[in-house]
Amino acid sequence: MGKKNKEKQTPSKIQQPISKPSVEVGKATPSRFGVWIYPLMIAAITLLIYSNTFSHRFVLDDHGIIKNNKITKAPVSWDNTVKIFTTPLRKGDFSDIENSLYRPFVKFLFNIEWNLFEGDPHKFHIVNVLLYALAGIFIFFIFYDIMKKRFLIPFLLALLFVTHPIHTEVVANVKSGDEVLSLLGILIALRCIQLYLSKGTLLYMLFAILGFLAGSFSKESTVVAIAIFPLFMYFFTEASIKKNVILSSIMASCTFFFLLCRYLTLKNYPDTGNLSALDNFMVLCTDPAYEGTSKFASAISTLGLYLKTFLYPHPLSCDYSYSTLIPVGFADVGFLISFLILIALFVYAVYTMLPIGKKEKEKSPLSFGILWFFITMSITSNVFFLIGTSFGERLLFVPSLGLTIVLVFALARFFYKQDDAENLVSAFKKAPIMLGIVLMTTLLFSFKTYDRNKDWKSDFKLFAADVEKYPNSTHLLFYMGNHLSGAEFKENLALDISENDLNIDLADSVLKANYRCIAMLSKSLGIYPALPSDGYNQLGKAYFNIGKLDSAQKYYLKAYGEDSTNPIFTNNLGTVYYNSSIPLTQKATEFQKVGRFDSAQYYTIVGTNKLLEALPYFQRAHKGDSLETDFINNIGCIYGATQRTDSALYWFNKAYAIDSLDEVSIQFLDITYRAIGKVQEADYFKNRLAIAKAIKIERMR
Repeated sequence: MGKKNKEKQTPSKIQQPISKPSVEVGKATPSRFGVWIYPLMIAAITLLIYSNTFSHRFVLDDHGIIKNNKITKAPVSWDNTVKIFTTPLRKGDFSDIENSLYRPFVKFLFNIEWNLFEGDPHKFHIVNVLLYALAGIFIFFIFYDIMKKRFLIPFLLALLFVTHPIHTEVVANVKSGDEVLSLLGILIALRCIQLYLSKGTLLYMLFAILGFLAGSFSKESTVVAIAIFPLFMYFFTEASIKKNVILSSIMASCTFFFLLCRYLTLKNYPDTGNLSALDNFMVLCTDPAYEGTSKFASAISTLGLYLKTFLYPHPLSCDYSYSTLIPVGFADVGFLISFLILIALFVYAVYTMLPIGKKEKEKSPLSFGILWFFITMSITSNVFFLIGTSFGERLLFVPSLGLTIVLVFALARFFYKQDDAENLVSAFKKAPIMLGIVLMTTLLFSFKTYDRNKDWKSDFKLFAADVEKYPNSTHLLFYMGNHLSGAEFKENLALDISENDLNIDLADSVLKANYRCIAMLSKSLGIYPALPSDGYNQLGKAYFNIGKLDSAQKYYLKAYGEDSTNPIFTNNLGTVYYNSSIPLTQKATEFQKVGRFDSAQYYTIVGTNKLLEALPYFQRAHKGDSLETDFINNIGCIYGATQRTDSALYWFNKAYAIDSLDEVSIQFLDITYRAIGKVQEADYFKNRLAIAKAIKIERMR
């Protein structure tokens, strides 16, 4: 049981968890083991409503942070772990120019999972749901202690939280495990502080420190919890001011340690660059076209949208960028309503928590919930400084716990006067209105959550569903266009055809997808006359895929002009030159067949020169990323096309050594060995190709 806290304390009604009309605490409490039925129910419900995510694939940022990230996919080792903790989050991916994110703990977890699960996305999703369920369990036990071992309010609070549809983005998107770990780190710290104060065992403080550090190193916004810890002890424990200050200082030192590590890591990397209106529409407040608007007014209006979405989570989207949201001014109705509501909430929270005047104030959980919302929302609200996005459901994940606390305790204040229920049946008899409201809400939330999860199965399903809701969102159009011209679309469609025995022509569908990509990205350019560099690259790729090389080169050059260090953009320019040589060499062959040898020689020389123009681009791309097999294979293709077989084999074997499942290098090794008469070697790689394809299909399932 540990040592008792010997500090002298004076009981006071100020410790009562619910302000007037207060809850009268009865004598009936569940047994020590019987109480576990409620958190286990919470976990079971969580697993049930998110069970349809277990068959999902990687989507959105999962690709850059997990699937395509060489550091994440590297074998677990001390050296790789050091690399994870000393580099930005996106380091290891092609698009790693964003250097502002430092979340090594979650990336370390992904590194372990990748090696443990052999890249199987389904198991990643299971882990994410289990972590989310664990957060629900911690919420229950924290408030079970606060409510003096009464189960009902903690149970309803945790139940409402885990079923809320606003959390689908966080739970159904593996990358957002950083959000789950952030909240879990805060909850572990709060629970352990609770246990330390009640039992006096120092081991609990060690666990509190470790939990908070894990959360902090999973997401930067966790640092705001340094304001939550003293409030939590003030509201819900009998800790003296001195002890509160000491414990809060210990947790604050964890934050300073994290910030130091973050600074030392990121100081060696260049700034990401200016924030784009495509990422955060509030940048446009300085644009003459939006004269009269304000960043502050726009941010407050957006906070109001967060409150609305919490209360009415429909429709949901993975993106709410320009022009779904646009800048507003101080005369905007949305701003005025949001501002008044937010001010009223804040004033109420501060007034009720402080013993101002003659009337003694009670420390109401309502005040704590409101302050939790404001504190955890502050760093991502865009009120104090602009961040990389204007609105995101994931950004409401941690703050929504505060709103859930407010909602449940407000219902309890009006509809539940005696907290002495022994079980749910007894509770329903004592507070039918409260339970009816919460249980009906959680039932509706559960259906909405389960249904929304389906959209997160793949990139195509997600973007197709959301762009229908918000057809003028530049980012959604960009996401959809990017996906339609990318390899992921073709791979996923091929898998769907295979799994469901669909009567679909893959080649025709891919061709139509590229035309649709051009339409999507062109529409995005029509709404806002710029694309991220990735957008220009994918637009070029779509034109490349339909055979319009001049247009492809135009947009590849725009992407390259914005980021000449990106090896993908460099490589793609090389592919334009490479493919431009193909019709020339074909003409040479045609003239050769009809005996026009001078013309054949001319086109051979011109085609070869065009082919060799591609080589420096492929070499530069390889220098930018020496482990990418596509760049290596492209160099091999140049040597193969110019009849330098030994050099071609060298590069193909080099790519195969890096990735023994790389289908392109395996196929070219088969072709090249067969061309020079080495049938045994060719047959070996032919068999390897079949194995690689089978493994790839199995992983995608």
